[in-house]
Amino acid sequence: MRSWDRRSIEEANLLNPAFLSVITHQCVRGYVDGTGSNAPYVLPFLVAPLILHKNTRDNLPSTIATKFPTWISQLTGTQAKAGYAQRASSIVPFMKEAMIISISNKIIIPTENNYFLTYNPKINIPSIVKDPFTHEVIDCFKKSHFCGRWFARAGSIETIMALLGVKP
Repeated sequence: MRSWDRRSIEEANLLNPAFLSVITHQCVRGYVDGTGSNAPYVLPFLVAPLILHKNTRDNLPSTIATKFPTWISQLTGTQAKAGYAQRASSIVPFMKEAMIISISNKIIIPTENNYFLTYNPKINIPSIVKDPFTHEVIDCFKKSHFCGRWFARAGSIETIMALLGVKP
């Protein structure tokens, strides 16, 4: 991973650990809200490539009633799956950096065995546009929470990974 002074403006803004920490918080929160149990550690690594890719984010269903296995096999899902594995692989170092920030600042909290995560309920993420947040940033936050809730209903994390075409 490049040092901060060597990162492009786009890379520094889109993949900065604070922003990715909020994405992480929101997807873990959505998952916990959807299941009542802790989220798998790998969840933020699966959600971020969906959220950060604008075309994919824009084509996510509007409701969790749409089953993930059904969506991923339809046109918008197969388009989202194209290039997903490469995007997921390339974002790992940035997500690791975000996870360190998230855990050390208690934005997300690992369970005793460190395989699962929960979120800090005291963290309040804006859901409406206020300065300095743009509509797109708020959309990322909302869609991350949506994906957490959606994946909570999609079956095992191994099934989700298989449907996305990625391996641990």
